Amino acid sequence: MNNNNDVIKQYKEAFPAFGGYMECMSRTLMTGLASFSLAFGFSYITQHLAEKQLPYSRKGHIIVSSLVACAVAYQVTSVRAKSCQDGWMAAEDKHTYLNPISERPKPSEDEK
Repeated sequence: MNNNNDVIKQYKEAFPAFGGYMECMSRTLMTGLASFSLAFGFSYITQHLAEKQLPYSRKGHIIVSSLVACAVAYQVTSVRAKSCQDGWMAAEDKHTYLNPISERPKPSEDEK
């Protein structure tokens, strides 16, 4: 498996903003992991405190907490990953709403 620095150096010529994208995605994945942990803990403790009002046994707490945590982590990670992709496209002057069509660089004849 490649080291992140080696991968960044390998693609630096073709994609100058690739290093920033890699950092953003690393933070995104760590944020997703943290949101999973926090959502699981919060959901489990909430179920434990409201145990008498819940229609299922204590064994179901882990399943419900896992499902809630997966949903939260997926949502957080997908939203942040989309923002990383949009940021990378903006940094590379690709399609984005940050630079309108009239302001985009015109491709040369060699690129067509």
